[in-house]
Amino acid sequence: MSNRAIVLERLTAETADLTKQELCQSPEVQHIASQIDVKNKLELTELGKEPAMKLSRFSDQILKTIAHSKVNESNELLKQLEALMEKFDKKEVMEQQGFFGKLFKRTPRVKEDLYAKYNSLGRDIEKIHYQFVLMEEALANDNRMLARLYNENLTYYLALEKYIVAIEMKLDEMKTTIIPMYEKQSAAGNQIAKMELTTLQAITETLAQKIDELEKSRMVAILGATQMDMLVNGNSELMEQINGAFIKTIPVFKMGIMNAVNDKRQQLQQQSAAAFEQRMKQFGGEQSDAVIQSVKYAQQNEPSLSLEEMWETIVTGIADYRQIRTEQATKRQQIEQQLKVLNSGA
Repeated sequence: MSNRAIVLERLTAETADLTKQELCQSPEVQHIASQIDVKNKLELTELGKEPAMKLSRFSDQILKTIAHSKVNESNELLKQLEALMEKFDKKEVMEQQGFFGKLFKRTPRVKEDLYAKYNSLGRDIEKIHYQFVLMEEALANDNRMLARLYNENLTYYLALEKYIVAIEMKLDEMKTTIIPMYEKQSAAGNQIAKMELTTLQAITETLAQKIDELEKSRMVAILGATQMDMLVNGNSELMEQINGAFIKTIPVFKMGIMNAVNDKRQQLQQQSAAAFEQRMKQFGGEQSDAVIQSVKYAQQNEPSLSLEEMWETIVTGIADYRQIRTEQATKRQQIEQQLKVLNSGA
């Protein structure tokens, strides 16, 4: 018989069965069973009451986590990002002469307007990027909170299961040992045994009812664990979408816009560097390492992704995120309803 503490890290059908088997061998549970005074109705009423009451209030914390989730604030942010992406003229990227060429073949006034447009877009998109960073962190905080609640939920589940197993042990003792003994005495004509037998049979019904009552409370913990897993998985999916489509892509997209604005200056720098290199060749001088590096640096200005590809990533990300969020919102509403039903019935 082991005195080691029983630890439950995840609640599944398999771990629940294994935990119950371990509890049957637990000295603590056997002690609880041995201390149950079956003739004390008040004591029978109080058995397992404390963890059951805690569980009945527990789902309120999950409901608050759902209600205050940053996911509920993301709709307006998506609309703002969508509006900014519509300001980006995709045709300017796709035309054959290229965005940069088109940008610097415009008249000075038009060029100034275009600079202002994309500088403004860059500033606004940076603000939205920061909001997505905050949202991702908020979802991560939600998941940390849910992990804490999940562990708390397991504590209540384990406490309830100890009482359920202990009462089942006492009920089994009543049915297999005590009642048969009084039945035998009653059959032999012992009138006192007959009266005691009637009392004991009523007690077995009370014990069975108590087990049923605690099992209903235990169902709050079982469903709560499933619901918290769903919330954590949903938050993680949203975080993955936010990170891939927005947090990582938006800064690169903004940089691409700034490169477009500064491209002419870079072209002039390249031309100056090339002219300097050519003059050195004409004079027969050898190039220093600094010159070689400056020329190479000026020539290495091609982005790994085009503005069009980054634009597509963000726009597609908006649609994908909206779909995921809608699916998660439906699941969250279902969870809220289930928790409210559990609360009302607990």
